[in-house]
Amino acid sequence: MLDIDEIKRALHDRVLLTVSEHTGINRNTIALIKSGEAKNPSHRTMKALSDYLAPVHPSVSATKP
Repeated sequence: MLDIDEIKRALHDRVLLTVSEHTGINRNTIALIKSGEAKNPSHRTMKALSDYLAPVHPSVSATKP
């Protein structure tokens, strides 16, 4: 599972509405995480975002540049 900093980095170029639709996490919650205002998101939120973002996040991708 990605940590909060990895999730923030992975969200930097994402359309939050799209992430919300794919994860079931409220767009406002994702925006708070992205901005760093959400310091302690729930395990469920972290897992859902990790599952969605991990396949393309450079730190966990099998093919690194």
